[in-house]
Amino acid sequence: MSVPSLRGNGTVTAKQARQTQTVSPLSQLAANAENGTNRFRPPRVTNEKRRPREHLSRDEVLTLCKAARRNRNGMRDAAAIWLAFNHGLRISELCDLRWSDIQWQERRILIRRLKGSQSGEHPLTEQDKRFLGSLRKPRLRPSDRVFGMEPAAFRRMLYRLKLPPELAALRIHPHMLRHACGFDLVGRADLQARAAFMGHKRLENTVRYSKLAPEQFEGLRP
Repeated sequence: MSVPSLRGNGTVTAKQARQTQTVSPLSQLAANAENGTNRFRPPRVTNEKRRPREHLSRDEVLTLCKAARRNRNGMRDAAAIWLAFNHGLRISELCDLRWSDIQWQERRILIRRLKGSQSGEHPLTEQDKRFLGSLRKPRLRPSDRVFGMEPAAFRRMLYRLKLPPELAALRIHPHMLRHACGFDLVGRADLQARAAFMGHKRLENTVRYSKLAPEQFEGLRP
């Protein structure tokens, strides 16, 4: 007696059904990964929810420098924080700074901007020289990097600083030092000069810092 085939009448065997149930979730995950709709991916936390503001004051930056001096490489870490703030450096620009970029006698520092920003020379201030002075060694080559650290190391150093509770709550990251520079420049020069100092090609990128300064409202009310 012949057994009728189940393949042609649309009937699925129990074994085939179990295989389908096993493979289906995996296939769905692969499809979600390809089209970017993976439902198991955690939602991204915005900066506004992570911290109340994205910039620091000059005094808060000095507090970071003071905390960094307690590190094993304290002088280097403090100098890196100050230079990033005082010249509005991105973390990649900071870590790629070379001794050949610093003209000690002429009191100039070449800022090599990235991400399409405009490079240029900045004044090397007395505060810069005080922070960098301890890092100058007799056998340094012009091509040597000033701080000798990778971006990940600088980011990790900031994260591990022992800070007062109000500063620790901000969960400070390296780009906040560039924002701190833009905020600190408000009131010190006109918009064009501030944009050139920050390397901005578009003035709206500089105007954003003016919106944060409460001094602009002085005298508007009796």
